[in-house]
Amino acid sequence: MKRILTYVIPIIVLVFNFVNANNVFSMDLVSKHSYVITKGNIQFAKTINSFYKSNGKSVFEVYSSTSGIFKFKKDIRKEMSIFKILDNRIISEEYSFSRQKKDTYETYLTKISRDETKQSSTIVEKNDQNETLYHPYLKNVHDRLSVQLDYKNKIKSGKYNQVYTVLDKGRVREYRFSKESLDVISTIFGDTKCIVVKRIIKDNKRSTLTWYAIDHDLIPVMIKQYRKDNLQFTVKLDSIND
Repeated sequence: MKRILTYVIPIIVLVFNFVNANNVFSMDLVSKHSYVITKGNIQFAKTINSFYKSNGKSVFEVYSSTSGIFKFKKDIRKEMSIFKILDNRIISEEYSFSRQKKDTYETYLTKISRDETKQSSTIVEKNDQNETLYHPYLKNVHDRLSVQLDYKNKIKSGKYNQVYTVLDKGRVREYRFSKESLDVISTIFGDTKCIVVKRIIKDNKRSTLTWYAIDHDLIPVMIKQYRKDNLQFTVKLDSIND
C-alpha cells in the first residue's frame, strides 16, 4: 500500500462531501431505520440508516450522533456507500466516512477499482493533514457498509458462514461472519424471531452480534458490540419508515 502525505486546506474533501450530499437529496428514499444506542440503561447516541436509489445506483447512508445528556460531547459520524446491484451481488464503487468532534475531525474517501489494471485509493484527512493511500486490485472487495448488505443477501440464501475482504477506512481487513443461534426477542414488532450472527475482524479485539428479524426482511433489530468479552454498547431498532 503506497502512501502520499501532504498538508493542504481541506476544501477538496469538503466539496466532495457537499456534492454527494446534494446527490443523496435528489435520490428516492427507499427506507429509513432509526436506532438508539445505549450502554447499560443509558442512551448516549442515536443512528439513522437510510437507503436510496437513483439512475441504476444505490446509496446506503448511516448517520450517528450523540444524544440526550451526552449531546454536549459532540460526536457526529456519517458513512455512505455508493454501489450497484448485479445478479443479486452488491458491487461497491465509492465509500466515505466522516467524524466530527468538538475540536477535531477526520474523513475517509475510498474509490474502489473494478479494473484489475488500476488501484483503489483512499484519501484520509485528519484536521489539516491529508494523505492518499493506494490499494492493490482486490476482486470482490467491499466497503464497511456494502458488506452488510451483501451478507444480508447471503443469509436469505442460507449461506451463513462468509469471509469478506473489506476496505475499512484505508485498511484492508478480513471480516468473518457466522451463525451463532436462533432467538426470540422483544422489538418494535413484538416478539420477534431472529437469526443471531457473529462478526469478527481479523487482528481486531472487537466482535459484534447482530439479531436479524426473520419475518421482517432480515432487518437488524439489535446489535451488541464487544471488546474481548466486555459489552461496549447495544443498538436497538426504534422506528422504521419503509
